[in-house]
Formats: sequence, structure tokens, C-alpha cells
Amino acid sequence: MVFVEKLAATHLGNDEEDTVMRQVVTEEYRQAVLKAAGQNIEVSLTWHTLATWTEEGKERIVTLRGAGMSPGRTAPTRRRPQRDLVDIHTQADCLFEIGRVHFHEGAPEAARRFLAEAMHLAKQADAIQHAAGVTDDLLEGRVAELMLQLPGCD
Repeated sequence: MVFVEKLAATHLGNDEEDTVMRQVVTEEYRQAVLKAAGQNIEVSLTWHTLATWTEEGKERIVTLRGAGMSPGRTAPTRRRPQRDLVDIHTQADCLFEIGRVHFHEGAPEAARRFLAEAMHLAKQADAIQHAAGVTDDLLEGRVAELMLQLPGCD
């Protein structure tokens, strides 16, 4: 929450100053996430949030991999469908974003690998949505749409 509050305070009116302030706040958050990870405290959502505010493509991929590979990655259970859905959906979304970065950087084979894994997890998330009380997730459709734009998907 402190990160979000600090981001909201970065609107100084000057685009260049705002960009520098966002980068400073994001770096502070990155250090906190890395420190927590060093203590084996990891949550996909914190990595995903960090990746959202990371501006450089390759650095964003590294951060998204942290989210997609965090220890919270588990198979769905019947006892905690909301938590499972958030975890699986976040991982799928991270893999989708990695695939999207590769797609836009002209690496279709890398994009295809990450999008295929994202699709697999999106289908898992879709399978438990009802139990978690979610009915309007569109992640599977976003992944499919980008996959259709890859070369060789005529």
C-alpha cells in the first residue's frame, strides 16, 4: 500500500520529473520485494505489481519470471478456490506479459512458449472460477488473441 501511495504522489506536473520519481519509487519497492524474497517471503502479486511499473522490457521479463515462479505456485484445491484462482491467474498473467514483450520485440518462438504455458494456466484458472465466485475473467481470450497473431497461425 505504501508503494501505491508513493506512486500516486509522483504526479508533480512535469512529465520528466514524474518519470524520475516513478522510477525512484519503483526501485524502492524492488528492493523491498527482493529483501522479502531473500527471506523466502514471496507472493506472485507483489512481483506482478513490480513488473507492471518496470519500464524496460528485458528487466520486466526478469521481474515477471519472479512472479510466475514464486513458491505460491500450487495445484488448485477445493478448500481455497479464491486464493488458488488469484495465484494461478497471476502466474498466467505474468507468463502472458512475458510472451507479449517477446512478441513486440520480434521473438515469436519465445512468445509462443510463454503464451502456451499462460494458456495452460488460464484454462486451470477458468476451471475454478465458478467455485471462487468469479464469472468475468477474460485472460484465456487475451492469450488466444495474441497467439493468433504469431507467425504461422494462419
